Amino acid sequence: MARLAALLMVPVAALIASCGLFHTTSAPPAGMGQEALDGKFAFIVSNVDTSPTFGRTAAHGVYVIVSMAVRNVGTEAQLFEMAAQKLKDNTGRQYSASFVDPPLLGDGNNINPGLQVSVKEVFDVLPGARPTQIVLHDSASSHGVLVNLTHP
Repeated sequence: MARLAALLMVPVAALIASCGLFHTTSAPPAGMGQEALDGKFAFIVSNVDTSPTFGRTAAHGVYVIVSMAVRNVGTEAQLFEMAAQKLKDNTGRQYSASFVDPPLLGDGNNINPGLQVSVKEVFDVLPGARPTQIVLHDSASSHGVLVNLTHP
């Protein structure tokens, strides 16, 4: 009886595996102006600009300024973590944000459910680097969502 059960399990396992129940597919990256979801945040990147300065602060390289809207699509306040966002350039280098404007301090980092804030994430990158993608996260431990910063 045990042999029969073992023989039946092989075709059943093969059938389940071929149905795609255990396969994951990732959606293509969002583009600028498109909503991208990660966890409890919906992001829309609206603009990417560069500058040698931001306010009174001079870049060590060049500042890449990513303007975006961040909306809490969850049911509780959610912490927006500036350091969780990562910029990628055309050579594959990855950069952490240097600062965010407006500055989010203390409880200002929490975005209440249904509310949206507009922020500028500022990254100090090497001169000549071309920003190609940004990985946006609802928290430091989330998978993140990829947004293309270049036009097709």
